[in-house]
Amino acid sequence: MIGSYTERFTVPPLATLLTRLIDQQPRQGWRGNTPGTRLFPGSRPGTHRSASSLARALTSHGIPIRASRATALVQLAEEMPPAVLARLLGLHVITALHWRRRAATDWTAYLQARQRGLADRRPPSGP
Repeated sequence: MIGSYTERFTVPPLATLLTRLIDQQPRQGWRGNTPGTRLFPGSRPGTHRSASSLARALTSHGIPIRASRATALVQLAEEMPPAVLARLLGLHVITALHWRRRAATDWTAYLQARQRGLADRRPPSGP
């Protein structure tokens, strides 16, 4: 292994990046006339930064976006019904249902195996 993880990726924590964003100078020109309610403002007034532009910026800082996106979708799918998830993220309901199935934890097989294992260990009863 070449170097440790921290040597290969020197990325400041997300909290540091967000603090820098808050501490930025006030916006000048036309940008100063628009409300600054967006965390990642776009190049046009009142718009947000495009997904591809944000993805490139995150990748340049060493933040893996594909794995992060999948983790976030699984987490959301665990916490809300597919119909709500679909509407919230603009997904098709079937796609949200697939994410829900991927996130589902079915403990039935584990419990059955555990119960069988405990039954196998019991000493035989009798005289």
